Amino acid sequence: MADEETPPVEAPPAPAEAPPAEEKPAEEKPPEPTTCEPPKPPPPADKGPLDFLAGLLKSDDEEKGDVKINIKQCEMPDEMKDHATATAAPLVKEKKPHKDIASALKKEFDGKYEPTFVCIVGTDFGSSITHTKDCFIYMYMNKTAIMLFKV
Repeated sequence: MADEETPPVEAPPAPAEAPPAEEKPAEEKPPEPTTCEPPKPPPPADKGPLDFLAGLLKSDDEEKGDVKINIKQCEMPDEMKDHATATAAPLVKEKKPHKDIASALKKEFDGKYEPTFVCIVGTDFGSSITHTKDCFIYMYMNKTAIMLFKV
């Protein structure tokens, strides 16, 4: 058999180039609405940064000047309870220091109901006490806790 040469294989013709597709300009999307409130303005120059933060934490009742009274436990006659709330409410409303509120309540109750009363005022404290029968009240005025009792 004779060597036969195979004819060379031709490559298929290249496909015709398609014209470039028209590029559409990117559509601008409108900004999505936000649900955030705008930031609060900075504090006035006469107040420090902590005063500004304290203002953000105030409850609506405190801004109105109202004193919300929440009696947690009371073991005293209604007259004595009313006297305690009536004495403390204006002091809390005026935002007096806690030690001043405690001193005023103790002095008032020692004078009217005989010594010795103890008063604890603050926003965070624990206690374990013994008190005279029918001489104890534990209440909140806004965010201020007040414990008044006779030893």
